[in-house]
Amino acid sequence: MIPFEVPGYVKNVIISHEEEFGGISFPVQGGELQGWMRLGVKSGKPWRSDSGEWIFNFAEPQFVQCALVCRADGYFGVSWSGEFLPWHGDVCRLIESSAIWADLAGWRRSALCDGNPSDVLDALGGLTELSEVEWASSRETSWKLGDGVAVYVEPHLTYLPEGSSRIHLVTSDLKIDQQVKQALQAARKPGIDLTMRLQEGIVMAPEECPF
Repeated sequence: MIPFEVPGYVKNVIISHEEEFGGISFPVQGGELQGWMRLGVKSGKPWRSDSGEWIFNFAEPQFVQCALVCRADGYFGVSWSGEFLPWHGDVCRLIESSAIWADLAGWRRSALCDGNPSDVLDALGGLTELSEVEWASSRETSWKLGDGVAVYVEPHLTYLPEGSSRIHLVTSDLKIDQQVKQALQAARKPGIDLTMRLQEGIVMAPEECPF
C-alpha cells in the first residue's frame, strides 16, 4: 500500500506504469544491465532519493545487484543506496534499446571503451556514417548505427569516473571488426583520455527467460 504522505501524482505514475508495463520480461544482451529483467512495481512504497526525487522500484534484474527504479517523471535509472542514477528517458526507451541488442545477435563485440564518446565517434568517422536511433536514446544513453557498425553509449553502473561513459562497439563481420580496432588504435593520442579494451566473441542470442 502506498503511504498516505506520498503525493497523488506519484501514486498515479506508479499505477499507470504497472498497468502499462507490469509483467513484461525481456533480455538485455549487452551493456551494464545485461541479463533478463522483468518489469513491474515490486513495492507500492516509493521513497525520496538523496536529492529529494520520488523514485520507486520497477524492474527485477537477473544479474545486477543495484535496484532498477523509475523516477516520478518516468525516467528509468538505477539506485545503490538511495540515490537516483538516470539511465533511459523512459521505460519505452529501455525496451527499445534492449530490442536493438537482440537484433545484433551474432554480431562481433569489437571493443569496450571508457571515456568521452566523441573521441570514439571521431575515430570511426572515416569508416561509416553513424545515425542516432532517437527512440532508443536518451540524455545519458544512445545508440548510433552505421553500415556494419553499432555504437552503444551508457553510464558506468557506479557513475565512476566522473564525466566518463562506457562505449560498446559491435560490428557485423570480421573485416569491419578489424577496421574498427585499427581505427581505435590509431586514435590513441596524447591528451585523449580514452581507455580501450579490444574484445573477441559475439553478441549471444537470448537464453531462456528465468522468470
